Amino acid sequence: MALLNKDNETNIQALALDLARAENEEAFAKAQVALAAQIEQDIIAQAKQAATDDLSDLRVLESRGLRALTSHEKKYYAQVLSTGGFKGIEELMPITIIDRIFKDIEAEHPLLQKIQFVNTTGITKWLARKSDAEGAVWGKLGTEIKKKLDNSFIVVNTTLNKLTAFIPVSKDILVLGDLWIDKFVRVLLAESIAIGLEKAIIEGNGVDCPVGMLKDITQAKSATTGYPDKAAVALNDLKPATLGKNVMKPLVDKKVKTVNNVLLICNPGDYWEKIFPQTTVLSAAGQYVFNVLPINAEVCQSAFVPEGKLIACIPDDYFLGIGFNGPVVYSDEYQFLEDERVYAQKLLGHGQPIEPTSFLVFNIAAMAIPSV
Repeated sequence: MALLNKDNETNIQALALDLARAENEEAFAKAQVALAAQIEQDIIAQAKQAATDDLSDLRVLESRGLRALTSHEKKYYAQVLSTGGFKGIEELMPITIIDRIFKDIEAEHPLLQKIQFVNTTGITKWLARKSDAEGAVWGKLGTEIKKKLDNSFIVVNTTLNKLTAFIPVSKDILVLGDLWIDKFVRVLLAESIAIGLEKAIIEGNGVDCPVGMLKDITQAKSATTGYPDKAAVALNDLKPATLGKNVMKPLVDKKVKTVNNVLLICNPGDYWEKIFPQTTVLSAAGQYVFNVLPINAEVCQSAFVPEGKLIACIPDDYFLGIGFNGPVVYSDEYQFLEDERVYAQKLLGHGQPIEPTSFLVFNIAAMAIPSV
């Protein structure tokens, strides 16, 4: 179920992307204002349309992207409404709201559905499995067997990096009541967090942020620039022989488990210019069929993949754990909106490729484009 008005969804996602791309404080503030204002306008318009609805009817709530609140959630939002914002509320946002935000993120962002994406609220370390994990071993439990089992998992510190999302709250939103403030908070946090996570998953260098798929974690890490980019290998077409030799063989080589879920991630512009023409075929019924490949793979678009590059990966070999680590607090850092209070929600987490050989980077700048 979509949380956004379809007419405004594209605008909201574009504004969230501007937020992630902001290179300085002024650009960030401008993008945050624009994103919050667009979401606010969208929700106020929806609330006006729903003025005559029976919001006690679960079906009506779901059709509006609203939720029936738990007693704990109602108590939490009652404090927000009575104080005119989140200031002074020391309680952590109810875990049911946090869970829903992460579910909303996964539902609307395909890349986050594919990886090991874990809500680590209240957790400091996570045992992540590798693709070649061996669940049971024949023979005596000797040193070599124990070493194999230990190498099948990696302990990830989920408190290494901080992600901050800002929540500007206006009087216009507060007067709508708890159901709508809940939706506003969920949409704003989901969009802000999701774009920030996707950016890190793709291009993060490991300095105060997760390590992205583009990075080579087998190389030394610089304290200032992090991990270097992986070397990009030329991929000039999507023919079976090319994909088999250059993509599938390196991905499956020396792995214990069969590889069935491959993901190809590219820039949206490259998708429409280079990938789309090669993966769209006319069926015998006279209808076009999209994303047809000679291997069992899906194509995913991300604005954070540089033009001319393509990532081929086993997505569940990437681990990302992130969770809320405290209450929503008043932001002294960003008081850039008139007639609105700005709050900050801090999250802690970390992400990285668990198995380096499961992530390949290709140069598709010279990829052949079919003439028809």
